[in-house]
Amino acid sequence: MKHDDPWLRDLQDLKRIPRSGWFWAGVERPESVAEHSYATGLLAWRLAGPAGLDANRCLLMGLLHDFHEVRLGDIPTPFKRAIGLDSVREAESSVEREQWEGDEATLELLEELRLGESGEAKLVRAVDELELLLQALRYLRSGRAEAAAFLEGARQGEAARHPATAELAAAVLDKAGL
Repeated sequence: MKHDDPWLRDLQDLKRIPRSGWFWAGVERPESVAEHSYATGLLAWRLAGPAGLDANRCLLMGLLHDFHEVRLGDIPTPFKRAIGLDSVREAESSVEREQWEGDEATLELLEELRLGESGEAKLVRAVDELELLLQALRYLRSGRAEAAAFLEGARQGEAARHPATAELAAAVLDKAGL
């Protein structure tokens, strides 16, 4: 790998891509996509073993689940719906194919996550949402009342339904008063 490799540049630049939805909650300097991915990966790794899942696979899925956002940005869900989920998914897949060209194992891992059918993929998707809930609670506690909007409907979400994350998700929502 060379110092000017596009993948290496993406890795470094991901630290500067903000989780843009938090701007709506009045957070001036929100966490980066890299920070979110780091937390998602480690939390998935920690919960995978007790759930009887491949912890290393969950760790990698969590770390890489938003890597494409370095080139597309963090598109908030309402915007994704307005653009069209299929169009967004197509763009994400295109970027992933460029980023992971020649690395079929990683492309297969990302496709597994996208399909959400394996135990590992289901856990990582639930943890991705759980990490959002944890961050929303932190912002809420720091005086950002608008962060409560990110917790609405979460009792029916993936984190609330997955056996490995349900208890923690419920605790977060209880602490938020929802």
